[in-house]
Amino acid sequence: MALFDDFDDDMDAVAERARDADPGIRRVAMLNLAESVDPQAVELLLAGLKDENAGVREAAAKALDEHSGLPAALGLIAALDDAVEAVRLAAIESLADKKEPGSAPRLIERAQEHAGPQAAFVRAAALRALRDMQDPAAMPVALSALSDSDMAVRREALGVLGYLKADAALPALLLAATDPEPAVRRAVMAALVFVRSGTPGVPALVAGLKDAHWQVREEAAFSIGKARLPEAVDPLMAAANDDSWQVQAKAVNALGKLKARTAVPVVAEALSHGSSNVRKEAAAALGEIADPAAVAALEAAFDDPDPDVRKLVRWALERCQAAA
Repeated sequence: MALFDDFDDDMDAVAERARDADPGIRRVAMLNLAESVDPQAVELLLAGLKDENAGVREAAAKALDEHSGLPAALGLIAALDDAVEAVRLAAIESLADKKEPGSAPRLIERAQEHAGPQAAFVRAAALRALRDMQDPAAMPVALSALSDSDMAVRREALGVLGYLKADAALPALLLAATDPEPAVRRAVMAALVFVRSGTPGVPALVAGLKDAHWQVREEAAFSIGKARLPEAVDPLMAAANDDSWQVQAKAVNALGKLKARTAVPVVAEALSHGSSNVRKEAAAALGEIADPAAVAALEAAFDDPDPDVRKLVRWALERCQAAA
């Protein structure tokens, strides 16, 4: 009985601090409420979202990350309109993890908002929160948002469509692949991860390997590998010699996932790359391909200066030798 009395006393004390005249004390109280399982904690945090002090509101938004339920989600959605950027950013970070189905209708409404000084921010934030829910009801608003004037909104809309993995969205995704903003084109490459071999989405991913921006090329290589598109082997081999080591690493990784035996010479060459990250991907890819033709190159890399590369080289060598 004493244990519960102590807990009640603690909550009473925190509640009292949450109403203290000193904003610094109120702020700490918000942070203390993050781990509380008492139902009153959410009520106090929702009140904190309306505090006159921005630091208190920000702390309340951060603390709500640890609380589930529709009231918490709706409170964070309202906080997207806060006048202070730090509060808005804290709200979107907490809201993105909620996945509260009951909040989807309100988020869809806000994803179409065109009034207020933070309208574009709110649209992007709402779409970001909708992404992980994978709610088919969000697809129409996401498709519409692809023509939004704000780059962040278009990018977040692509995230929604990518998570839904809907074939019906493919024409819009292909159109978005020509967006003038690299961040949006990169999001397209990520969204196309669901395409299948022989479908219209494959050429768009292959074209992404030649984009002017390395991050778009990197994302294209990653999605090709994850989707395992055999028709992209030759373009991936070309990408393995990209000017960016990040693109090279993803291209080599994708060739491994595709178990592309014709790519063994190209992947083996990457074992001598100046970046240990590329060498690790090369060793791992050769192990995935498991072609005896890679044995000599792996033996030559046996004493690589990076211990992680050496481990992968030994593993790959065993697999290649076993396949002989």
